[in-house]
Amino acid sequence: MKKWWIWILAAVVLLAVLAVPVPSGPSDGGTRTYSALTYKIVAWNEAYGNQVCEQTDIYWFPENIRFTQELWAEKQEQMNCRFAATVVEITGGNVTVEPLEGLPERSSSDRISFSAENLEQLQVHPGDTVEITYNGLIRESYPASIDPISWKVCRDLRHMDYPGRWLDPENTQPQEENLCRDVRITQIYADCFFAVQVIPMPDQFKFNGVLSEQWCVGDQVQITYENAQADMNQRRVEADIVSVEESTFEIQPGVCYKPVIYLYPEQEQKVRVRLSVSGGLTCTYPAYDNGWTVTAQPDGTLTDAAGQTYNYLYWEGLTDAAWDLTEGFCVRGADTAEFLETALAKLGLSRREANEFIVYWLPQMQENPYNIISFQQQAYTQAALLDIQPAPDTLIRVFMTWQPAQEFVQLPQQVLTAPERTGFTVVEWGGTEVPNFSYACKGQCHAKGSC
Repeated sequence: MKKWWIWILAAVVLLAVLAVPVPSGPSDGGTRTYSALTYKIVAWNEAYGNQVCEQTDIYWFPENIRFTQELWAEKQEQMNCRFAATVVEITGGNVTVEPLEGLPERSSSDRISFSAENLEQLQVHPGDTVEITYNGLIRESYPASIDPISWKVCRDLRHMDYPGRWLDPENTQPQEENLCRDVRITQIYADCFFAVQVIPMPDQFKFNGVLSEQWCVGDQVQITYENAQADMNQRRVEADIVSVEESTFEIQPGVCYKPVIYLYPEQEQKVRVRLSVSGGLTCTYPAYDNGWTVTAQPDGTLTDAAGQTYNYLYWEGLTDAAWDLTEGFCVRGADTAEFLETALAKLGLSRREANEFIVYWLPQMQENPYNIISFQQQAYTQAALLDIQPAPDTLIRVFMTWQPAQEFVQLPQQVLTAPERTGFTVVEWGGTEVPNFSYACKGQCHAKGSC
């Protein structure tokens, strides 16, 4: 009888040795382990990147006899990390970024490079802030390299101060003119926010001061400011916030918004551009003094008599044109960006030109259930006459009329074509929202809305 008790006691002791874990590690935080002969429980509490791993894993024999540091190094290679960075350079499919100040990734390297070919295609430019998710460790090189999983543009960064320098002190001058009042917020930091004008000009704005929590990225606000400084070479303006209020400005249907004219001569050349709009000009940049006279470079850079440089000639105006809406496209709001990318390529716009077109019009169109889109040709060119000297070899004019719709509208599709870009090439694009057009009319629609 006693032998049975001995066997039972021995079995209990053996089970205890094999199965009951013994704790080790700090009890007031940090990673803690519970080890038995046949397994190990690890309650992780380790920092990786700018995050903390708080998970519990079980390691069975023989993995349980490995050192905890070895297990952690292996686990890091399998985990996803995230960090925010400023885009420094985009070359082909490769992107180089600079991790923001204070992040652990920056202590590894001030430059990190990765391939974006297999990632979502974003409208990203040098100077933008992005959040990158990557797998594994940062490989030591220069620039350092990572294996990215995804990335996205960061717009709301209220948890941190702006880490960079916006203006070049050597090219900065006081700006007395109040360049804008109605702006759209593009990025928010704890100590400032960035914006562009609702009716866009080439300038980008950085407003110093704390922005109220009531405002979000994408909001349209009316701002007053002081102590403005401008770097006119980069078209950047920095100022201190005085007040921020709700903006009631609305895009007016029927107005030709942001037609911009690009000039691409084969060699440096002085060009004179005159414009005659049926309803008159309402805004131009640079100032329209019975025309524009600029020196154009083959890459499209324009320089005026004062030495100021521009990417394009900008105008806005009224017209009494009779838009032809008998053909076009009905596109879901969510599909508008993809549609425009394809359509603008067929119409002859370069990637840069199409990007600037989409960045302006997409925010006004993508939330609509549908958009009815028709690209104007004769109606537009007759309403906005261009006289360019010397005459271009290739002239491409793209003007989009559009109208939001609650449901799908069936209409004949346009055939979109463009001439081959050869010799001195001039490209123009613009658009307008057409109000109150009834597609039952099957005819033309005037800018004032009467069919």
